[in-house]
Amino acid sequence: MELANLQGLIPIVCGIYFYLIANGTLPKNPKEPEKLELWRKKFGKMMKTLCPIIVVFGILQLTGVV
Repeated sequence: MELANLQGLIPIVCGIYFYLIANGTLPKNPKEPEKLELWRKKFGKMMKTLCPIIVVFGILQLTGVV
């Protein structure tokens, strides 16, 4: 199987990274925990929904479907 478009790696990596931030796994020791918690309250639920969709889009892009 040949990879069609390596640019599909960008949405995969970004989707995983932002999901981990929204989930509270990253960062381990934030400089400003209050601001991070505010961000999670405001955008966390949306990011937990959108990030897996972005990862699937990246996989589809990587395999050449999109």
